[in-house]
Amino acid sequence: MAFAAKMHHHIRILGAVMVLALSLPGVSLGETTGNCSQDPDNPPARGQNGSVSVVTTPEKAVVYLGGQKLGLSPVDTVFPSGRHSLTIMLNGEELVKERVNICSGEKTTVTKELKMPYGSVAVKTNPLKMNARVTVDGEEVGSTKGGILTINRLEAGTRIFKVSNGKHHKEVSVNVLPEETVELNVDFKGK
Repeated sequence: MAFAAKMHHHIRILGAVMVLALSLPGVSLGETTGNCSQDPDNPPARGQNGSVSVVTTPEKAVVYLGGQKLGLSPVDTVFPSGRHSLTIMLNGEELVKERVNICSGEKTTVTKELKMPYGSVAVKTNPLKMNARVTVDGEEVGSTKGGILTINRLEAGTRIFKVSNGKHHKEVSVNVLPEETVELNVDFKGK
């Protein structure tokens, strides 16, 4: 997902440009390797055994394959061949839900980097010493109280921030990044 925001000369958003494969509610980056084709239109025959290895960063995510709980990652086990649903959960959040092929006599390795689907935004005004009210997607979340207001555990994705100092209002789209803090600087000096 490219970091994109309509920039106004009074509002500046600082943050990294990132490309992520978002599959909210969770975020995972990774790959499936091995000699077993992962073509969804050509599932492997059932009735034999293959093996599967599931490795996650961080470790100790709960792994389910074909509705069966395999345990905490990393997992390495024999499993019936066929196309199966893979679910990976971390801290109660379902971060991966996809289909994976297990071929007879072959090992399929699934490697995933897991990220919680939440990020933070630090709101700072110029001038700093003002009490500005902040709303996210129309819901009031707090005020700057003469300092920086950090809003935690925001769902990753594009959020609409409105910052008001009583006389003036600034509105901007902010791309909340998983497990990162994006800085939002709002300039009220130039209005």
